Amino acid sequence: MNEKGHSLVVTMLIITIFLLLGLTIMSVAIYQARFTEVRVEDVESFHEATKAIEETIAEMKVAISKPSFELSTPGNLDTQLAVLLPDLENRYGVKIQDVTSTDDYNINRNKLFTRVFLLSKSYGNKTVERRVILTNTPSFLKYTLGSREDVVLNGGAYIKGNIYAEKNAYVTNVANYIDNSLKYMKQTSFPTTSKNSVLFVNGSYFSCDHDKNDCYNIAGNIFQRIAENYSNDIRFQSQAPSIRKEREEFIDVDFKWTVKDKLLNAAGMETFSPEYNNYINNKSIDQLFTELIEQKRFAVLKSVSELREKINSIDQSIILQSGDSSQFVLDGEELDGKVLGLQDNRWLIVDGDLVLRANKPITIKGNIIVFGNLEIFGIGQDKKNKNIDLDSTVYVFGRRDLNVPGRTWIYNANINITDDKVTDDKVTDDNDDKVVVLLSRGPLEIARINEFENNLSLKPPNLKGYFYTESNATVYAVGSYINIEGGLFARGDTSSTAPDFDVSGLVINAYRGAAEKQGGSIIFTPPSSLDHKEESRFVIRHDPSVFINRGEGLPFVKKLSLIVDKLTVK
Repeated sequence: MNEKGHSLVVTMLIITIFLLLGLTIMSVAIYQARFTEVRVEDVESFHEATKAIEETIAEMKVAISKPSFELSTPGNLDTQLAVLLPDLENRYGVKIQDVTSTDDYNINRNKLFTRVFLLSKSYGNKTVERRVILTNTPSFLKYTLGSREDVVLNGGAYIKGNIYAEKNAYVTNVANYIDNSLKYMKQTSFPTTSKNSVLFVNGSYFSCDHDKNDCYNIAGNIFQRIAENYSNDIRFQSQAPSIRKEREEFIDVDFKWTVKDKLLNAAGMETFSPEYNNYINNKSIDQLFTELIEQKRFAVLKSVSELREKINSIDQSIILQSGDSSQFVLDGEELDGKVLGLQDNRWLIVDGDLVLRANKPITIKGNIIVFGNLEIFGIGQDKKNKNIDLDSTVYVFGRRDLNVPGRTWIYNANINITDDKVTDDKVTDDNDDKVVVLLSRGPLEIARINEFENNLSLKPPNLKGYFYTESNATVYAVGSYINIEGGLFARGDTSSTAPDFDVSGLVINAYRGAAEKQGGSIIFTPPSSLDHKEESRFVIRHDPSVFINRGEGLPFVKKLSLIVDKLTVK
């Protein structure tokens, strides 16, 4: 009897255990089903919110591209936006906040066509947000690297942002360099990009593995590609960009028209005013220059010493002019810490070549037009004495009378931004994030920046700004260490090639690892792994703040475009 009782108890206990286990499994299943349902709803809501923002942006792009969206005055732009934006908010349920005039941006909407909007839409207890910049600046500012001709990436650069090649893109794992006027090639890694980078190639793309076959030979004193050793594919180290064609229209810079625009602004004429329209449509640059001087629109100074003494006491734009074939040298030692600071909306116009010689640090605040060549270089071994601090947009036009494009050389110097406000000769920190924009009508060369510096990292930058040439450009970062926050674009000139190379467009040369000068030769030490992107000697990261911070100095184009920042969730 007792055994039968025990069996009954055991049986009931087992049944109870299985019942509890079944209920537990059922509860977990119900919870997981509910969790999955909530998660699905959350994901669907996120996608709906994202889609609404993307559709709003697409509609904005269509609207601003129509002929009816006239680019006449900043006031008229606001009138048209006052009709467009509420309609988009109602249609897509998206909040569009105009933050153009807030303290974060402080854009003069009476003079500029730049507008900044925050597009947002809630989902659940979160919000999807995207910053959109409406601007009439050229397309090159959207890219980290690019050319309307070819882009050549030789060696181990690290690139954060998008790359544009209107024709072909070439990628190799060899860095070319020049030492004591002799040309050399050094095998290294392929370049690396950030996860979200895009390589826009409208032509073809090619790569060459120098470990298997030589990618270059040296003939006629230039680096020449060995075409048969290039394959029709693309190679990157560790992280590669996505590859696609650029579908959006490329808005180009009209360099001559832009310089005329800036000359008239420097003379105090408002863009689109009747007087402005008469001059810009009917006068050449040389005619403009001569007539504006005759009308005493500018203060004409004859020397750098006169500039140094009078710059803060003159309320006009300034022309440096002393005769034919002039060269003006701004010497850091001669300036002796004095800040060259122009008052707001004033320009420095150099009628001749400009040389910035940083044997001691040089600080310049104000926009510059150079009717000649521009040379920026440092002297000596002290790296601190090679700083060129700029809060400027610089146009290097070339000879205005002979129509010869101006060349730009940057070597053995560090170009930084200045976050300083200039009052007389004193400098005070105003904590603004400024960016220098340098535009050259002729070839651009950058080399010998932070030579043999081996304390490498992805930040901070030692060149900060956007560098553009209407011609071709070559950059050497083999013994150098070049870290740019901004962008680099060579429009390309098919009548010539990039300095030292056989292609038109932009050429980057970058070693990955340490480099030292010993006994007249460069000694290279590769990293423990070629995947170590932080040991790249050429680093460049895109910075969209240029559309906001450089304001009136940026190239003016007659079309509006949208610059879309990354999506954020709050």
